[in-house]
Order: sequence, then structure tokens, then C-alpha cells
Amino acid sequence: MRTSSYHAAPSDTPGAQQAVYPQYTSRTEMTTCSYTGCSRRVWQDPDGSFSLYCSKNHRDAAVMSLPSAQVCQHCKIRPVYIENGRAHNFCGVRCATAHKQHGGLPAGRRTAQVPSPISANPVCGLSSCDKAVFVNRSGQPSNYCSQGHRVTAVATGEAEACLKCARFPKATINSKLSDFCSIRCRDDTFGEAPCILEIASSHEIFTSVVNQFNEQWRHLDENPEVPVVHKVWKIFASKPIVGQFDRYRLSVERRTSLEGGNSIRRWHGTVRACNLGDEPRENGLCQDDICSLCCIIRTSFQLAQAGKRTNFGRFGAGIYTSATSSKAHDYVAQSPTAPSSYEAILLNDVVVGKTKKLTVSDPSLIEPPAGFDSVTGEPGGDLNYDECIVYKNDAIRPLFLVVYHPNNTQAVVRAARRRRGSISP
Repeated sequence: MRTSSYHAAPSDTPGAQQAVYPQYTSRTEMTTCSYTGCSRRVWQDPDGSFSLYCSKNHRDAAVMSLPSAQVCQHCKIRPVYIENGRAHNFCGVRCATAHKQHGGLPAGRRTAQVPSPISANPVCGLSSCDKAVFVNRSGQPSNYCSQGHRVTAVATGEAEACLKCARFPKATINSKLSDFCSIRCRDDTFGEAPCILEIASSHEIFTSVVNQFNEQWRHLDENPEVPVVHKVWKIFASKPIVGQFDRYRLSVERRTSLEGGNSIRRWHGTVRACNLGDEPRENGLCQDDICSLCCIIRTSFQLAQAGKRTNFGRFGAGIYTSATSSKAHDYVAQSPTAPSSYEAILLNDVVVGKTKKLTVSDPSLIEPPAGFDSVTGEPGGDLNYDECIVYKNDAIRPLFLVVYHPNNTQAVVRAARRRRGSISP
């Protein structure tokens, strides 16, 4: 059983020490939240350690009662880290490193879920309504005066719909739009994972993905027409896969001090032996072993499969992606057992960390060069277009499934390039 050890820090505020630093010396998955009146279990961090609280809300509420000496000197929103009875000045490695290097706030720093001040007369978020918002029993206000106006806001396009129920508006957490309207929709989705949910064309993330696809389609000398995106689906992986990815990303972030482990979105083309994503009804993963697309969504990427399709890896036995959507398109294939009018490609979250830039092939690689987390193949030398290679399963996970209209010219050109052997993974 994984435990987290800590000791109490001195406090000048009566009750503050008890509220933030309990009197036991280790935390496990059975530990109860330290927030007064809460009986839920504590949160487990992606690195396997355990928090003092069940959620950011309870952590931040407790921090508000702390004296300044017990609050991180950098972010000002989290309690200081306690190690062997000694209170540090910061909450963790990220804030300590950022404070030392910059003396200011780190770029893209996390913010606490501290409730925004509520105005005296909050008004319904529907533009045509001036009624007061609904307030629940715990005093938390809604953004709307009624369920009816929540539905209307989605129907009229004033709010983005929950990806799961498609009826109510997405919830906003820390000024960031969630994928879901409620905890129920979120939990139902992760209970069904692995699965995909369609993103409406009116949503901002749809536009973001399509723009990345269009702007990074660079084989325009062969065909000036960029394929038209038909559907974009959000991929929800199983909890174990998400947990492994999050732990790896956090470990790279802590080791390199790179925000989010320097994770970036990159394209990957593979074989599809079904019609997943073609239409709304085509939303279930198939069970065909030759359908690499569904296998990746179900179990994420597997190094054991490296090179099996191409029998070649310019930078060794790794998992290959590219910033160039048209390059990844070269590896997209539709099985003749499941003919389709569309093609499908994956947009993935890749933890690049500290990357080694190479322009000359090295097929002998089975891991990044010493001191690096990945390899980036740069154009020039052996490459015409970029490649990003990671050598750990946990360093990548699929984020979006993009379904698009191919055209005959692209198919002919791609087949010719394969015959010439000019396509590398």
C-alpha cells in the first residue's frame, strides 16, 4: 500500500494546524479528507502520493485560514510542503524552480479553485433573461435561473453542450470549460471508457483541432487541396491508462521543470478496419485485431507493435508521431473489409520532455540518447518533414479522432510514394 509521510508544522493560528496538518503521520487511500466536516477519502496524486484533502475546493478553502508562513511563497494558493518535520517555502518542485529561475509566476501556472466573488444580484446567463440565478441548498449559484434556460442556452447556441448528454451547458471550472455539464455525466463517461464522444462543429475545441489539421497539412506541392474534416471525436481512455500517462507526465515535469512535461499535440496515422467515427451511430470500438485504430483507443500505444507494419524505423523502435498532419496521413489506411468514404487519423498528447534533435537516421535506437526523453527528427538531411519519437508507452495517449474526406489524387500519390519506398514511419 502506497503511503505519504509528513509531520505537522508550527502555527500561530489556533486551529489552523489541526485543519491543515492532521496528527497522524501517513496517508493512504483510506485516509479521510482533513477539511472540517468532510468524510470523503483523500485525493491520490498522479505520482502515487496522497493529498490531505479530497478535492481542490477543500484544499483551497483550508488554505484560506492559514497564516502566510504556511502558504507557498510563489503561487500563494497552496500550503507549503512538509518534509521530515520541516516546512519548505514552497508547495512543490514546480513553484520552487519557477521562483528561483524567474522570481515571478510560472507561465501557465495552475490556479486554485477558489470561488469567485458572487455579485449581490447574479443574473441568468441567458441573454434574454434578467431573472436571478438559481442557488442550491449549499449556497452555490447556477449560471441560469432554471433548467429550462440551461436547455435554451444550448439550443440557441449561447452555450456549448455537454459532450455526454448534449442537453445542458458545459460546466466552467477555474475559468476553463469542462467537457461535461455535471459530475454525473463525467462519471458516466469514464465508467464507459474507453469510448469516444462527438464534438459539435460549433465548439471551440472542434475549431482548434480542425485548424491544426489544416495548418499542418504541408504536402501542397503534391495536391493543393487540404481534405475537409467531417467529424471530430474526443477520446476518453480508461482510468489506468490516464493514470499512467499523468504519472509519467508529472515525473518528467518534476525532473525537467518543463511545464506539463513539455506535452504537445501530434498526429499519428494507422489502419482502420471499421467505420468508427464516420457517423454518430458509428461510435463503438470494434473487436478486430487488425484494426490498429480501435486497439490504440482501447489500450493506448504499445511499443511492442513498433515497426510491425513498416519493418523500418528511421529512429529505431519507438512510437512515431508528427506535427505535420499530411505526413501522418501517409500512414492512414482503410481495410478493404470495411470500406468507407472517409479516412481517420489520431491527434495525440505526447510528453516530449527534453528532446534530442536529429537530422540523420539512427535505426539502432531503442531509447532516447542519455539525458533526453524523446527524439525529434528535423527536416534536412534524411527527412523532408518532422517526426517525434517516444520510447515509452506512458509518454503518449490518443486525444482526438479526426474523420475527414480523402480525395483520389492524394490516394494515388500516397500509393506511388509507398512503392518508391519514400515514406518512413
